[in-house]
Amino acid sequence: MHSLSPKIHDLFAQQTGIKIDYQPYQVSSDALDIFIRDFFNDGGDGLNITLPHKIACIKSADDKSSLVRKIGAANILIHNKDSNKIIADSTDGNGFVEDLHCKSIKLVQTNVLILGAGGAAQSIIPAIQNEEPANIFIDNRSPGKIQPMIERFLSSGDNNEGPLSPLSDLKSFSGNHHIKKGMQLVINTTSAGFDGPFQWDGDLYTNEKTVFYDLSYSNANGITPFLQWASQYSDQCYDGIGMLINQAALSFEMWTGTKPDTKITAAEMLNE
Repeated sequence: MHSLSPKIHDLFAQQTGIKIDYQPYQVSSDALDIFIRDFFNDGGDGLNITLPHKIACIKSADDKSSLVRKIGAANILIHNKDSNKIIADSTDGNGFVEDLHCKSIKLVQTNVLILGAGGAAQSIIPAIQNEEPANIFIDNRSPGKIQPMIERFLSSGDNNEGPLSPLSDLKSFSGNHHIKKGMQLVINTTSAGFDGPFQWDGDLYTNEKTVFYDLSYSNANGITPFLQWASQYSDQCYDGIGMLINQAALSFEMWTGTKPDTKITAAEMLNE
């Protein structure tokens, strides 16, 4: 699969004057641990990890951040050369929230609906909770996955954390008064629709002011099946390009100590 990440990091390097060599690697599950250890033994500073290795890569780390311990997955590995340890961390959730800030989309005291209960959803929930929304609701095609995830994120906070935002199954709260004012933000974390038009069963309690955000993005026509579906309900529809850029910027900062400018245009990214 073609990735925009090498181009994004190349643009960051040009901005900051820092020379990097960011390359995509296709690694099988069986070879993952050996690849990671060889990469860092050969002098590598950091790796971004994508599906399907976000969970398995943790086994190769010597230590993991509190966030990784909470979500059970990582998208970045960092070589701490002072301790000679590999550290697993995640920039997905904070990258997502950073993009919302850039788009002036607020989370404080809002009703947020997350479609999906897989790894992508779990990677953004703690960052959303930190923004203190009124409610976070979960809906999933396999209902049995919802409650275990809710219990995980309501009970895994660090001791120094404040109260966590309410996290609930959408279906169990269909009569709740908070829902009557509608969802301010609907986030798609699923791959639903990529083999045909997007469809979702049940009322999502949206209105003309609802913001729709798809964690996925499309290189082809610039609009995902989810956003094609959502555009009939709202003119505030966003794909995951902004999240991709912002999580990459956080990764770049972790590796180099320098935070790059995230104002990258689509033309810059797609210009080979």
